[in-house]
Amino acid sequence: MGEKTKKKHVEKRGTRKKRDSVSVSARPEATKKNAKKRTKSTALKGTKQSQPKPTFEQVRLRAYFISEQRRNAGIGGDEHGDWLRAERELRDELLTERISIET
Repeated sequence: MGEKTKKKHVEKRGTRKKRDSVSVSARPEATKKNAKKRTKSTALKGTKQSQPKPTFEQVRLRAYFISEQRRNAGIGGDEHGDWLRAERELRDELLTERISIET
């Protein structure tokens, strides 16, 4: 690559960086919107992490009883569905317990 070509390439790269930095600073309202989005997502992360989770043994036992009820009633289904239902029921119960304790 010739000396002149290198200089032009470097100059173009430098001007691109300058344009990017100018456009960001020229739009402060865009950065405010991004800041608001970040705070909302951070708040949501906190609630997901603080949700109570049932133990493996609790889910296993509940899924067993769900499958027994299903079989006795002659309802079709599978183990995976029983497991998911057990997790959902236990999570709801733990959340209800937690809310009643906090209030």
